[in-house]
Amino acid sequence: MPHYFFDIVDGEDLPDLQGSEWPDLAAARMEAVRYSAEVLKEMPERFWNCEAWKMTVSDADRVMLFTLKFLAESAEPLTA
Repeated sequence: MPHYFFDIVDGEDLPDLQGSEWPDLAAARMEAVRYSAEVLKEMPERFWNCEAWKMTVSDADRVMLFTLKFLAESAEPLTA
């Protein structure tokens, strides 16, 4: 079964050191969306405090296959 890595960058590099196996690229794409939603749900403050949030998915040889990017922009500057 193919092996994929799901690396996250959100101001910090959060590499997927182990990766995981998925039947095919379509399954890896679905997992990327599911996993992104899970991470964003668990750490919303990190999302709002970074310039951009992205997940890059690569194959077993660490060749990049696709990237998901999430960006939040406020209409007005935030005040403390």
